[in-house]
Amino acid sequence: MSLPAVLFDFDGTVMDSEPAVLASYLHVFEIYASAPEFTDERRTEVLGPPLEKMMRIYFPDADVYEVMEEYRRYQTEHLKELMKPMPGAVELLKQLHEDGYRTGIVTSRLRESLEHILDVFEMKDLFDVLVCQDDGLPAKPAPDGILEACRQLGCDKSIYVGDSVSDLAAGKNAGSVTIAALTNLMKEQSLLDFGPDYAVHHLSEITEIMKGTGHE
Repeated sequence: MSLPAVLFDFDGTVMDSEPAVLASYLHVFEIYASAPEFTDERRTEVLGPPLEKMMRIYFPDADVYEVMEEYRRYQTEHLKELMKPMPGAVELLKQLHEDGYRTGIVTSRLRESLEHILDVFEMKDLFDVLVCQDDGLPAKPAPDGILEACRQLGCDKSIYVGDSVSDLAAGKNAGSVTIAALTNLMKEQSLLDFGPDYAVHHLSEITEIMKGTGHE
């Protein structure tokens, strides 16, 4: 029996990028609107959706591409101080490779940005495939990114790990086994309400899930 591909969302799942995302959004709000307009509600809703989509909502009168460029410039400049791998992520990925699994990322982040972060944190070799927003596929919750990753890996089954409802919906739509990464307290209940196949608070728990499902 061939092993399933083990695929991950990136931001909030593999990488603890929430401080970097929030700081970068606050930075552009300070420039193109005002800091108080970056409300608690918006701090929650920006975690997951494509950047361009949210920028068009928040800054309809600005040059969206200019705003995104400033966002990315700020995030790149402060990358090492604001971002770090999720606890247990590197160890889990190394273990999956040792056990013979093919791994990948399916993300709404642009490829250039993703590859830069993986290079900075020396994690690029931990993934066999990267599927990004600019690959031209429909965004999650559409299953296309997951299905494309499986196609490239030559796997007909998959497990998808994500920290948002759109991640879990994409996994379900792709026929994947879904694992909710409960890394954000404010999103935890909505993820559990969606009904993932499994839910973990720490990525190390996925190793036990693999054993329990007979995939290891």
